[in-house]
Amino acid sequence: MGLGARLATGFAVVAVATALVVGGASYITTGRQVTAEIDQFLEQRADEIADGRRDKPRDRRDRQSDNPVVVSVSPDAEVQILDGDGDVVSNTGLLLPVDDTERELADENRRAVLRTITIDGTDYRMITDHLDGGGAIQVARSLEESESLLDVLRTRTLATAGIVAVLAASAGWVLAQRTTRPLRTLSNTVDEVAETRDFAVTVPTTGRDEVGRLGDGFNRMLRALQRSQQQQHQLVQDAAHELRTPLTSVTANIDWLMRAPELEPDARHATLAGVRRELAELNNVMAEIIELATDSHQPPATVPVDLAAVVYTAVDRFVHRTGRNVTTTTSPVVVLGDADSLDRAVTNLLTNADKYSPAGSTIAVEVGPDGVFIDDAGPGIPVSERDRVFDRFYRRDQDRPMPGSGLGLSIVASIVEQHGGDVAVTESPLGGARVGFRLPPAGPI
Repeated sequence: MGLGARLATGFAVVAVATALVVGGASYITTGRQVTAEIDQFLEQRADEIADGRRDKPRDRRDRQSDNPVVVSVSPDAEVQILDGDGDVVSNTGLLLPVDDTERELADENRRAVLRTITIDGTDYRMITDHLDGGGAIQVARSLEESESLLDVLRTRTLATAGIVAVLAASAGWVLAQRTTRPLRTLSNTVDEVAETRDFAVTVPTTGRDEVGRLGDGFNRMLRALQRSQQQQHQLVQDAAHELRTPLTSVTANIDWLMRAPELEPDARHATLAGVRRELAELNNVMAEIIELATDSHQPPATVPVDLAAVVYTAVDRFVHRTGRNVTTTTSPVVVLGDADSLDRAVTNLLTNADKYSPAGSTIAVEVGPDGVFIDDAGPGIPVSERDRVFDRFYRRDQDRPMPGSGLGLSIVASIVEQHGGDVAVTESPLGGARVGFRLPPAGPI
């Protein structure tokens, strides 16, 4: 059963229940009110006859007439007179039942008794009251009219409940259709995305209710998936481009070696060294591509990290590997994050500075509350290109002959973003570029 049908059914059930409760309460109240009015009528009629304001039925024992009812008290009630022993003296034609309670009332003065009786399938309401001087009077009135009234009320209540159920179900269905229209649109969009893999579709949303917020959230998810898809396509295209160069070079060198078996040892050694360099470059490119491709964009573990210690470790390893002169200025800073990831970011910055720094020049590293920044004495980065140096595979035309994949700074930006920081590029006091990042501090050590 769909949501619309469930809402329509729920509306109908609630409406029917409400109508039945209200109708039932009205039915019970009306029945009690009718019974109370009949009881009041019976008490009043019994008092009128007992006080002589109305005639009693003639005594059937006077034998003056074969007709047991000579005087009709009133057509709206049946009256019966009992003597002190509880025997019937007279009535208006209908013999009313007499039990021990009525006989006791005929014998002595007690409180009047009201009860419902049935005679020949017809219900009556009857009162029995003691008469001064002995005996009792019984006055009964048929309940046919009252029961007919209650039957009509019951029928109308059920009919009303049915009509209300239909109207409520219709209103519930219309409301459900209006309410679930955005959900149906969302469901159709989900099916379309699943079939076409097209994340460019948009769910039309209106309002700021739960359904509207759900649609907005779905649109944000689609945009994120679209960006991820575009990034994947771009990664594949860029990776193919970056891998083609070293592969072409390796293939050319191997072909040269195959065509020149009598190549001089020095030339052969130089060619094989070139192959090794290209393979090493290819290995670095593949490692960086894998790291970017497997980036989950999840925030790192939030553990306190001594940023200065991370920088010292990375610089020490870098100096031993390259022999480059590096000066370090640090102050204690603690951040929340992953030490290995931050070490990789610092190492990539050092590698980038080393690649563009002249031989024998110094690289300066500064660590403090403002972040980590690395200065080099290279050619620097033009202002127009500073926003692009952290893009994947971005390399300036004049830098393409140099080793590298164009992924190092992109990995730095990804790591810093995961730590809630931002990257920056400015001019260096050493004449080159000042590249680094800022992280939100966790406090002093």
